[in-house]
Formats: sequence, C-alpha cells, structure tokens
Amino acid sequence: NLPDTMVLPSLSVGSLQPVSLLSSYETINMASPDSFSLSTGPWAWRNAQRMALRNLYEANSTFVHTAGLQALDAVDIVELYASGGYTPRPGSNYPTTWFGENLQTIAQMVKLDLGLRIATLDLGGWDTHENENQYFPDLAGEPAQGLRALWHDLDDTTSYVNRLTVVVMSEFGRRVEQNYDGGTDHGHGNNLLVMSGHATGGLHGVWPGLHPDQLADGDVEVTTDFRRVLSEILVRRLGNPRLDLVFPGYAGYSPLGVVTGQDLPVGSDVVFADGFDSGNTGRWDATSG
Repeated sequence: NLPDTMVLPSLSVGSLQPVSLLSSYETINMASPDSFSLSTGPWAWRNAQRMALRNLYEANSTFVHTAGLQALDAVDIVELYASGGYTPRPGSNYPTTWFGENLQTIAQMVKLDLGLRIATLDLGGWDTHENENQYFPDLAGEPAQGLRALWHDLDDTTSYVNRLTVVVMSEFGRRVEQNYDGGTDHGHGNNLLVMSGHATGGLHGVWPGLHPDQLADGDVEVTTDFRRVLSEILVRRLGNPRLDLVFPGYAGYSPLGVVTGQDLPVGSDVVFADGFDSGNTGRWDATSG
C-alpha cells in the first residue's frame, strides 16, 4: 500500500538480496549505481529495444511480467538520477572499502528523495577465532568509521538524520572467555546497536552480568528477542503495526523505549504508550548505570 510517489521504496546493496527482503517485490538489488544498467546492444537501438521490452512485459500481469516491468523501471530510475558518480558532504570520511562505497550508495539514494524506506547492507569477515588482538580493532573500526561518515553525510540542512534509523546486528555473539588461540568462539548473547535521530541513548533491556553464575554455558545470556527491537522500529519509525506479517509466530511484543514515535495497535494488543512493558524488563541509560 505504498504511494506511487515512492519509486524506490526498498534497496538491497550488494550482489544478493537478503533473506529479510525476499518477499519484497519492490526491492532493487544493486551493487553500485554505475554498474546497474541494461545492455540492449548499440546505443542507437537503446530506446526502441527498451520500448519493445516494456510492451512485452505490459502485455500480461503474471509474476514474470510484473518482475520484468519492475526491472525496467529500476534501471530507468537509477540511470536517470544516480549515474555520473556521487560527491559526499565535505567531511564525510567514508572508509575506502567495499563497505564504505556501499554506504555512499545508500546516502546517494536517500538524498534523491525517491521514497526510500528500507536499505540493507552486509559486512562480512567476523568469523574470527584466533589472534583477534592483531586485527579486531581495525575490523570493528570499519563500521564505526562508516556509520559516522553516513551520519555526517546526511546531517546537512535537509536534516535527513531526523528520519534515519540504523540498526546493526549480527547472527551470532561471542563467548566470554578467550580460546587457546587468542580469539573468541561463537556464543549466545550479543548486542544490537541503534543509531537514529529519534533514538533514546543508553543500554536497553536486561544486562545479565558476567559472573560465572550469570552465564549460560559460558556465554552471555540472551535476554531480549531481536524481533522486539525491530518491531518497535517498525511501529514507531515506519508506522507499520502488522507484526503478524513481518514476524509470523512472534507474540507478546511490548516496546523497550529504544526509539521515540507514535505507538499503534498491534493486532489485538495495544502497544504501551510509555515505552515500558508490564513485565520484569527495564531500561538503563548512561546516567543511571
């Protein structure tokens, strides 16, 4: 039910569409604006051949026909608005890596005001198990530098950051104790980072502690379902209360107060307006410890 003015509502940056967007037929999958094109032979034939393809795909409404039209629309949009390179806001020092280039692609698409609502980007290389002290600072520094640059790039007179919410998460955590190779193996608990113009700073959820009696088989205990955090962002920042469609089988949602925004009825339940639930969970911030 997105309005027609949203010509690019969803963007997956990279070579593959992530699992989280597989059901989104509006998603454009793009490695870079410069390489996102459609080759139809000599330039003189370009318009005629594209028109012929469009006529073929408009002849029916099957999934294949619809996907073909979406692909043609995507190419036309990107070639028209995003070709010719991108110049970030001065002082936006993106890392000179694949990740940094892809963050610039997201910033570029945001500034084009094409109705972008969701963008996804992966950063690999975290499956480390040995000698982490030699390279982990640089590994963690890349997303830190990149996200700082993205924020600075969008924090201009248009105040895009007031509409921006960035979520950083991993599919695995780390064990508390290092292994015999000077690294850490996969563990249970992990943190999820949120950066937003509407974020409430601090630590949210339950911190179980690091005492051996507080660990779960040597790992930090999992205390918060990641769907709870993402659901709050869906409701309060995207105005989408249909959690039953986004997270089938997930029930009992209540906000942690990670971001501000309007609460909406979620299914048969009403979201708590004060940002806290009635259970035994709570919120900590930098001032209260």
